[in-house]
Amino acid sequence: MLTRSAHNRNFVRAAAIVLLLCLAISVAGCGSGGARGTAPATTAAVTTAAADQASFSFIVCGDPQNDYEVFDTILAAARSVDFLVVAGDLTGSGTAVEFENFMSKVRASGVKCYFVPGNHDVATMPVQEGYARYIGQPHYSFDFSNTHFLMIDNSTPSLGFYPSEQAWAAADLKAAKSRRPQHVLAVTHVPPRYPYSATASKDQIAGIDANDKLVPVLKAGGAEELFCGHVHSFDEETVDGLRITITGGAGAPLMGLGSYHNYVLVNVNGRNITQKVVRI
Repeated sequence: MLTRSAHNRNFVRAAAIVLLLCLAISVAGCGSGGARGTAPATTAAVTTAAADQASFSFIVCGDPQNDYEVFDTILAAARSVDFLVVAGDLTGSGTAVEFENFMSKVRASGVKCYFVPGNHDVATMPVQEGYARYIGQPHYSFDFSNTHFLMIDNSTPSLGFYPSEQAWAAADLKAAKSRRPQHVLAVTHVPPRYPYSATASKDQIAGIDANDKLVPVLKAGGAEELFCGHVHSFDEETVDGLRITITGGAGAPLMGLGSYHNYVLVNVNGRNITQKVVRI
């Protein structure tokens, strides 16, 4: 894994704001989305012995934003793992054509995928009118082997991780505990404490503030890691004991010097999880 000092993390956050200011001219904000159609059915808990022997891998990336040269590389890599997670900004501006093009690519790849929406995915239409129609539910959860996944929508700048979704997430995590998964992982688009854009208007402040609830809700529910996109680079940090991995390098314009297109490869082996960032 790459490690960064608090100084570097502050640099990345500041650089992200600069990039978002540049992008604000064309599209304001970043987005999130869900899997196509209905959410995956929750599977029964595996036995402790079986969970200890569980072994699978998946890839997480964020922000393709219509750059299929980079995203095609990630889809090709994902054919060798169990599934791909895309942490929002599937499209550049959330139009019907963009959504259709994206899903055409995904279907042709044969890769099993899960998504959340990003702020770019709601730039043209509200999440329920655009993303939900072409991609699927904005938030949902699923179990895979010994791991519970919580897929969170905080794509709309004026809402963020809004109260009713907070209640849903807390209830979902509580219910998951009865199945005793060995791991609980969450995915959303905008990381806690990050702006939607450098020119945040008053209605975006509510969404930024609502995202402050991500860490408390996830920690209370037993989550060990949150994967995000939004920042067009790679970074990782720990906030109040919750590991946060940012991988927004699946095609969108890079944030500046030192940034690179990337995805994160995650391996689950029983009680152990390892991951590494892969440069493209």
